[in-house]
Amino acid sequence: MLKYEVEIYENHRGSLLINVPEEISLVADLLLADIQEDGTHLWLSLVNKVLSRESCYEEITGNACTMEVEYEMTKIVFEYAEAEYDDHCLIETEELKKIFMLWDEAIEKKYGESN
Repeated sequence: MLKYEVEIYENHRGSLLINVPEEISLVADLLLADIQEDGTHLWLSLVNKVLSRESCYEEITGNACTMEVEYEMTKIVFEYAEAEYDDHCLIETEELKKIFMLWDEAIEKKYGESN
């Protein structure tokens, strides 16, 4: 069960989109700008590395966002935020993992197999 209300859907052009609550809005930016429909493989592997305590901290930067993973919380930083907007959000690492898994399920459903 997810803590946050998350909706993954296809728009009229067939692209996957995601709606998340405002407090974790950068999760959508991370998925749509950096991960896209390639799947979360690399990103999820870093989350799993920290959750399994194989590592205490992992960081990865994509095209638009940096993900800083710690056991309890993950910080997502939007690298191009304008001054009047929040440049980061925090999400429980376990919740982020669940959202990544939902995203991968949506990709698998859309394409019929793991991408």
